[in-house]
Amino acid sequence: MKDLSISQKILLVALYALILISVILTALATKNVGQTGFDKCISDKCDKKGQEYCTKAREIDNCCKGAGGSLGVQDDQYVCVF
Repeated sequence: MKDLSISQKILLVALYALILISVILTALATKNVGQTGFDKCISDKCDKKGQEYCTKAREIDNCCKGAGGSLGVQDDQYVCVF
């Protein structure tokens, strides 16, 4: 570390910061996996935008993919399948 120039030290600190941010975001993303993550995502969308918005296929698909599932159809309604 003593042999590095000032610009190299700045870049090294920036690299460490990016790695730390990546680890934090990964940890936060894994909290929303599974049925509970999907339900929380849909609930948040319904609370913020209303019932019509959160029942759109696109919004259900976004929450479903974020929770690690895939979009399916059951009884003429979109559902998330895990």
